[in-house]
Amino acid sequence: MSKDQVTSFRIDSELWKKARVYALENGLSAKDLVETLIRQELQERNIEKRKKR
Repeated sequence: MSKDQVTSFRIDSELWKKARVYALENGLSAKDLVETLIRQELQERNIEKRKKR
């Protein structure tokens, strides 16, 4: 079981509203959406790094 890190960051308010609506429409929490997007980005960057080697 992983521990959650409590954090804060500034984000454009209109973008955040759209993200929250998107999350709700897709049965996700805002936390789930942000974590999913971070994981995807990290995975894609890792794949790109491997291709360059």
